[in-house]
Amino acid sequence: MAPARPDETMTVVTKEEPIETPSPAPEEVEKSDWRVVLQFFLVPLALVAVLVTVFFGLQVLRARHPDPRTTLDDLRSKGGFLLPWVGDPKRWQSGYDLSLLLRAGGGASGSPLLQDLAAAFGEARRSGDVKLARYLALALGRTGDPRAGAALASGLENADEEIRLFSAWGLTQIGDATALPGLRRSAGSDSDGGVRKMAVFALGQLGDRAGASVLREALADRDTDVRWNAAIALARLDDPSGEDVLIEILERSMTQSARPERTAPSDDLSPVLNAIRALALLHDERSRAALERAARSAGDEEVRATARLALEAVAGAARGTSP
Repeated sequence: MAPARPDETMTVVTKEEPIETPSPAPEEVEKSDWRVVLQFFLVPLALVAVLVTVFFGLQVLRARHPDPRTTLDDLRSKGGFLLPWVGDPKRWQSGYDLSLLLRAGGGASGSPLLQDLAAAFGEARRSGDVKLARYLALALGRTGDPRAGAALASGLENADEEIRLFSAWGLTQIGDATALPGLRRSAGSDSDGGVRKMAVFALGQLGDRAGASVLREALADRDTDVRWNAAIALARLDDPSGEDVLIEILERSMTQSARPERTAPSDDLSPVLNAIRALALLHDERSRAALERAARSAGDEEVRATARLALEAVAGAARGTSP
């Protein structure tokens, strides 16, 4: 036997066995199918359903037109199991909505429910729901119904100054003469300057000649706005007692130069313009002379123009003709 050559190698042949991949279990296949269904069908379908629900819900809300009766019933509702402990935060909102509805409707829609509205006002005051009572006082005033006078007059005695203020405003709107005694007391003795100012304004607006003495006392009030409103109210009653105060207001405008940068002239000039209108009601030489000075020398063109119109009105009244 011949020896093997060094460059010869041996070849080993191995047999390869096929590798088998395990097939997924039937449960895993079923889960995978559900994932596809959820991802491509159920989730988009749920999203579409939510969007459609929101859309139609908004349409329903837009189509719903609240009315004063429904709003009043809502705020008087006693529902809610937490109400005894936390109160109903939406009641004052209903009161606010009711006041807006009555303003938009000219107040006429409030007369049929006046009795319930007055009762709700009393309930809110007794329960200490101050915010609701304020808006209900506004709502009562916006009815324009003199029958609301008794409820609003009782509001003048409330501990909360804003309830007293809104009650005085409401009495001005309804024009109930039976409430004049309460307004006189508020004008002379209320602790809040805003309430005194509103009561003084109301006495002049309602033409309360019997309250002229209260208005004359208010000319010495510690609050400037009260003094100004008292002078204007007296002028409406043809009483010149506040003429010095009116001229003082007017003289202030003559010592100030025009300010073109002023963004809200009506806010700055309203006392002056009201003083001009009040002086035009007095028809005497002092008021006429003050108006002439303002027409010539006032620093603001609007003041000068208003003074000129007032002088024309005075001249027209002197001739027995309308201005």
